[in-house]
Amino acid sequence: MLEQLQRLQTQIGVLRTRLEKSESDNAALLKDKTHNAEQTHTQINHKNNLITQKQDEIDNLTEQLNSLKGTHSQLNTDATALAERYSRLEKSCTDLKNRFQEILAERNELRLLKEKLQAEQQRTQQDIKNLQSERENLIQKNEHAKGKVEAIIQRLSILGTEQDQHAQEIQQLAHPSDSSEEV
Repeated sequence: MLEQLQRLQTQIGVLRTRLEKSESDNAALLKDKTHNAEQTHTQINHKNNLITQKQDEIDNLTEQLNSLKGTHSQLNTDATALAERYSRLEKSCTDLKNRFQEILAERNELRLLKEKLQAEQQRTQQDIKNLQSERENLIQKNEHAKGKVEAIIQRLSILGTEQDQHAQEIQQLAHPSDSSEEV
């Protein structure tokens, strides 16, 4: 029994040692648990802060996305309006081009007409010069013929014959203004 008692005491000593070791291990584990819990809590808070930041970023990005969608929609509307205006401008440009071509054609026709009229004017002026020259020639011939007729009349008047009276009558007929002055 004594042996058993000693064995029991030895076993109790071993159990005490184990119990102390277990208690110190348990205290260390509790300390580690508390430390790990604090770290985990800190990490959870950090993660929650990160999640809150990310959620704020998501909200900001969502607002930006909505704003950009509105801008995109407005830009599409503006692009459509600009495309329509460009189409109208292109049509107007084509119309102006056609009108310009018509004006050029009219200008060319007017140039041809002007050149034709200038040529006709030059011919007319030349005809006028020719007619004036011919008129002067006819006036000179008329004056020359008149001079001859007067010379003949003077010769007949000098002769003093009956023919002289006829010559005076002819002269009166040739120069009715002279006879009215005499009267």
